[in-house]
Amino acid sequence: MEGTRVAKKEGGGGRKPWIITGAIIGVLAAAYLGLCAWAMSRNTILPNMSVSNIDVSNMTLEQAQSVVETELAQKGKEVWAEVGVAQAGHVETVNLFASDMAIDAAQSVQDAWQVGHGNFFTAGPRLVGHMLGMSSMVPVVIPEDEPAIKAVLDDLAQQVAGLNENVGYEVKGDRLTMVKGAPVVTVDWEQAEKDVRETILHLIQVKFWQESMGSTAEVTVPWHIEPTQSTMQDPDFEAIHRAVYTEPKDAALDLESMEITDHAVGVDFDVQDLKTAYQNAASGETVSIPLTITQPKVTKDDLGGSLFRDILGEATSTVSGSAARKSNVKLAASACNEKILLPGEVFSYNDTTGPRTAARGYQSAPAYYNGATVQEVGGGVCQPSSTIYYAVLHTTLEIVERTNHRYAVGYVPDGMDATVSYGSLDFKFRNNTDYPIKIVTSSYDAGGARKLNVKIYGTNLDGHYVTPTAGVFGVVAPTVQYVPDPNVARGALVLDREQNAYRGRSAQTYRTVYAADGSVLEKQDLGLSVYKMRPTVYHYNPADGDPSTWVGGQPPAVDPGTTDPGTTDPGTTDPGTTDPGTTPDPGTTDPGTSPDPGTTDPGTTPDPGPAPEPEPQPSDSGLRPIDPNVPAA
Repeated sequence: MEGTRVAKKEGGGGRKPWIITGAIIGVLAAAYLGLCAWAMSRNTILPNMSVSNIDVSNMTLEQAQSVVETELAQKGKEVWAEVGVAQAGHVETVNLFASDMAIDAAQSVQDAWQVGHGNFFTAGPRLVGHMLGMSSMVPVVIPEDEPAIKAVLDDLAQQVAGLNENVGYEVKGDRLTMVKGAPVVTVDWEQAEKDVRETILHLIQVKFWQESMGSTAEVTVPWHIEPTQSTMQDPDFEAIHRAVYTEPKDAALDLESMEITDHAVGVDFDVQDLKTAYQNAASGETVSIPLTITQPKVTKDDLGGSLFRDILGEATSTVSGSAARKSNVKLAASACNEKILLPGEVFSYNDTTGPRTAARGYQSAPAYYNGATVQEVGGGVCQPSSTIYYAVLHTTLEIVERTNHRYAVGYVPDGMDATVSYGSLDFKFRNNTDYPIKIVTSSYDAGGARKLNVKIYGTNLDGHYVTPTAGVFGVVAPTVQYVPDPNVARGALVLDREQNAYRGRSAQTYRTVYAADGSVLEKQDLGLSVYKMRPTVYHYNPADGDPSTWVGGQPPAVDPGTTDPGTTDPGTTDPGTTDPGTTPDPGTTDPGTSPDPGTTDPGTTPDPGPAPEPEPQPSDSGLRPIDPNVPAA
């Protein structure tokens, strides 16, 4: 059987090369795009990359910023320029150190990052090139109006302006006078700033490039600016303003040296007013414009004579409880002693005392946790915070943060306590006066009791004084709660002396501000403090049944055949000996029956004293309450 031959179509074999070429191009394009995508996805800077010759290769932004900041801090003192004015006699050069400059390290490393991440389609080739040895460098970023450069220019401007002082202008009292046509020295300060900036950038690059060769890069760079003198040329009015202008500054207390810094009287004038007056004057004529004089609020003499001269507020509380608790109170109070707050600063009790841990010397003492009394390290640290708050209530200082305790404390009046818990609850107040204030704490023994005293010193120029008061209401007597406990002997009731009962109540606190003559200036509402009731707790043997059902208040008879009478001696377990009515309740020391703190001078306010058998006070043990509305301390 004969086969049939089929002829090939012309041109059919010519498609293969194009298909293959297209496939290759597609593969290469995909590979290129994949390379670019990979380069863009890297979270590090390119290899062989530097910021002013500070190597930041293969670093994250955070790592690179840390390296640049560290290198500049360590070696910036070896990079400086001597800046001066050429041909201007009696003008001294001023050193500008790179270490004193506010170089923007964050923006510098961001610029380095952008070299490999700025453009998707060039990211891949750049990465490959840098991996094969290509390198790049970006300069460090010096911000506009950099303070150190500005300080150097101001220094030189004052020196240049000083050359003209005798022949150009003069400050007389509250006026500035100037003779038109007097010879003056002028400088192009904008060009000077550019020269300084470029010089420092160059020196930084040289320093880190030559470091491996041991170069110190101590290069002196003269500032080549030609001043001109001419009786026909207008003076440099901006330079005169720089020389005359003085920022008003109050005297202040230097906390490091504890010395009072000097004040400065502010001096200023309108540059345009001087320019207009000068241009309108005839040659040889004297022009005069007013100066704006600003007196400081606080002079050195004022501050030196009035610093910490007055007691703004004072409070005393009685410290009771175990030796460990007393030690904790003294330790926390000592951390606050001599604490100085400048005007506007905020006092934080937690920040001042720090964590209350055994490593810091705090001991285990009773504290509150979810309404129960437990042993915790740091028990008692709320007493110093409350006593400081009570002292602050005798001042006009601004309360920033304060929370009352879950139960009334007894060592300060109701509504005048402040609980704390490190990392959670804090006590804060702001120095809203114009002078520094100082907290002084002291612990001492008097009348057989330990006392904690807090004084707040400051400056009271107007003689205002403050009286805190609190209205107590809604008193809730403790209920009785029975808790089954198989360890209690049959027929007995055992009072829980760890969980003392508390009366519940509420207190509305006010602070009244008086003028020196006794007239009322303001009455501030400081809010409501709500204290919960805690019941009197008795433990009983479950076999006796709920004591609330006992007939006549007596436990059921015990079968002598099943219980050893010797273990249930009613003489030692008579409920009458643990009558909650005879248990001293701190809550019964109702502030409403105590002398009104508002009727006495803060400096002589009687200490409310401890309540009978006071409940041990809370700490900031680190434990946190389950109920966010319930303070841990």
